[in-house]
Amino acid sequence: MWSWSEMLPEIIHMISLRIDNPFDLIHFRSVCSWWRSSSVPTFRPIPSLRCPLPPDVRGCGDDCHILRSRVYLLLNSFSCDPPQFCLFKLQEEENGALALQTLFHRTTSSEWGCTYPSLSLDLLNSQVIELAQVHFACYTSWCDLFDDIGSPFKAQEDIGFMRLDAVNKEFIVLGKLSFQGLAVYRSFEERWTEIETEPGLFLEAISSFNGNLYAIEPAGLTKVVKPTLEVNSFQRSRHCDNTRKRWLVKSEDKLLLVEMCTKNRKEYLRPKLLAKMGWFEVSELNKERNDWIQVEDLGGLVLFLDYHCSFSCLPNQIPGFRPNSIIFKGIFGCYGNQHQSYEVFEFGKQGFRSLGDIPEYIRLFQSPPWIFSNGRFIKT
Repeated sequence: MWSWSEMLPEIIHMISLRIDNPFDLIHFRSVCSWWRSSSVPTFRPIPSLRCPLPPDVRGCGDDCHILRSRVYLLLNSFSCDPPQFCLFKLQEEENGALALQTLFHRTTSSEWGCTYPSLSLDLLNSQVIELAQVHFACYTSWCDLFDDIGSPFKAQEDIGFMRLDAVNKEFIVLGKLSFQGLAVYRSFEERWTEIETEPGLFLEAISSFNGNLYAIEPAGLTKVVKPTLEVNSFQRSRHCDNTRKRWLVKSEDKLLLVEMCTKNRKEYLRPKLLAKMGWFEVSELNKERNDWIQVEDLGGLVLFLDYHCSFSCLPNQIPGFRPNSIIFKGIFGCYGNQHQSYEVFEFGKQGFRSLGDIPEYIRLFQSPPWIFSNGRFIKT
């Protein structure tokens, strides 16, 4: 009988070349000595994908490229009781190098010239789970808002991104970027195509899901863009006048619409009233009906809301977090105490609670807030 340990070295090597993150490669090489000797020895960074914008009058935009951030959960339940977890985010930079990134920001150590603490990870006795990955466009733009001369700066914008083939060569991008309205870049055409030219268009959220790209406007209109450039739009059948802010979140095999709500705008604009009277509503996408179907709760999940990278996980994966809860960064911020910057909403309860008011949560948010953990993963 043929054994997987006797797989041809050429096949093993070819598979190892297609592994796109260092954690999977370590586990792949740890299967046996034969696989280790036949695979690539180290993870090979892949330079970012390019999607040049039409240069503006100053020549800016033709350097547009795509960066990717991924959130990982490292869970050690084999050698630790209770299980230890580590939640962190890595960004792939333009040259393919990996940089540790703050969970609720796009800040990396390379951008600010600072050195983040090192992680000490026992990968052989741990399970590494990828919870989310997001793509965003980075390009040179021009700002002349404060003077007549102006100056270039690096712009970063959320996009919808989707692979078009199994070998990851072709892709499609949906975004606004420097265009008046929505535009699509298809790599096999090597150009952008404007699909809707609406001056002043603003998108609250954008995502890819099950072969389509989705974008939602402040009025609640959802736009659906197919790889063929066919565009459809729909309003959900259940009208709601209480929505103040929206997120699109991929959770397991579902696309969720998450909405922060208040009875009136006055409650939303005043921090104390928002904390006391605010709530969240969650709906699932029904692709066949082109509708958002409201659900009662998160089905036991814990949801982390970020402006750029939201994700969910099971409460048993991250001991200490409560099921059917949403952890999010407060819209008004708080610079004096990092724990006061984060808020918690629990389904079945009214209002938002500051993370600093929940003792068991404080222990999970270390300083600086670039990692959530109940174990000692930081080298000192």
